[in-house]
Amino acid sequence: MSTRQFVVGAALSACISVAVFAHVHPGLTWENTWAAGFFALIGLMAQALGHRLPRGVTGSIAFIPFLSALAVAPGLPLVATVALAVLCAEIIQRRETLKAAFNVSQYVLAICVAILTYVSLGGHELSGSVAIPLPAFIAAFAAFLFTNTVAVAWVISVSQKRRVMQVWRQATYGTFVYDFFALPVVYLFAYVYANPRLGPWWASGLAIPLFGLRQLYKTNRQLDTINEELLQLMVAAIEARDPYTSGHSQRVAEYSRVVSHVAGLRSRAAERVYTAALLHDVGKIHEEFAAILRKPGRLNDVEYTIMKTHTAKGAALVAKVTQFRDLIQPIRGHHEAWDGHGYPDGLVGAEIPLYARVIAFADTIDAMTTDRPYRRALAADAVRTEIQAQAGRQFDPDVAAALISEKHWSRMAEAIQRGGATRRPTPISIGAVPRHSASRRTVRPT
Repeated sequence: MSTRQFVVGAALSACISVAVFAHVHPGLTWENTWAAGFFALIGLMAQALGHRLPRGVTGSIAFIPFLSALAVAPGLPLVATVALAVLCAEIIQRRETLKAAFNVSQYVLAICVAILTYVSLGGHELSGSVAIPLPAFIAAFAAFLFTNTVAVAWVISVSQKRRVMQVWRQATYGTFVYDFFALPVVYLFAYVYANPRLGPWWASGLAIPLFGLRQLYKTNRQLDTINEELLQLMVAAIEARDPYTSGHSQRVAEYSRVVSHVAGLRSRAAERVYTAALLHDVGKIHEEFAAILRKPGRLNDVEYTIMKTHTAKGAALVAKVTQFRDLIQPIRGHHEAWDGHGYPDGLVGAEIPLYARVIAFADTIDAMTTDRPYRRALAADAVRTEIQAQAGRQFDPDVAAALISEKHWSRMAEAIQRGGATRRPTPISIGAVPRHSASRRTVRPT
């Protein structure tokens, strides 16, 4: 499916949802129209001030006034004014036609789903009453956010050829907390507007702290983006030293997500493993590794001893950043082996931190599936066989058994296939010798 086809499908879904909504709960009254227009105007300003997020996504707090209007005027006028407000914001921001069509469609779909959820659970127009049915309101709030985020993740997955759930987890990681902290603000906005003693003028005053909240949200997201981009910059600087491992850390990080899921880690823990995997070779940034990383042949004993220090040096570097304190041991231990023959500490079995065991799988898989001067990359089936052979020796046997099972291996194979597009081909030299010293293990990760 192409992005254009998906957007057409989203537009048709929005139209169908409007038709269903108009039949079930039209809510065509002057009071509803006035209230919807009031909140839509504030939503228009919020949407026009939307801020850029990573991967081409735009963030805004327009959902706050839109959902406040839901409690005051859950009718067809709200759907129409939301569509108009988003369309005007897209025109002001000079958005491409396809993106504008998608944004309008997904907002219309989300607000329809939210209103239908609200009404079906006993929600009603306030009409001067301030007794907002809280359970129905919370359910509608959650329905809106879920529909909105899934639609955005889906269109990104289509355009980037990635899994929907993977994109959704990345897009919502760290933002759901901020979104749900906005729930009291949404409720207060509706409460003030519906209260006969306060009304629209007082509600207008709430727009000032509302935009202050938007600035806080924007600042937090920008800090997260800067941190992520600095990580990518650091990784690129490290890999610039080694012509054979371009993109290695990014692939290891992506593979670690799959292995984390297999190992039973939750989303937050999996994201920490992802960050640790991005930084697992950060110790190689030291100057002493530069010449070794460029050496095409087998390392001698002295060089190999020096190379083995990169894990401890990487852990020492990461320890300087407070935010990464929980990543010290995973980075230090990603070359430890289940049977105790790894380095730097010779840990055995469960002594090895789980995060480090996960990265060891991902690191080795990338080493096996990358062309080197002395061998061709292994196919996914050969990698699967090798993991089985090294279970209980190099790898955690339980995680290895789960990873190569029919239930999980297809996802790992897909990740390997996607990773292949980022690998830079390297020339094959007939008779070239391995870059690392001999090992009883079949494959040694870089």
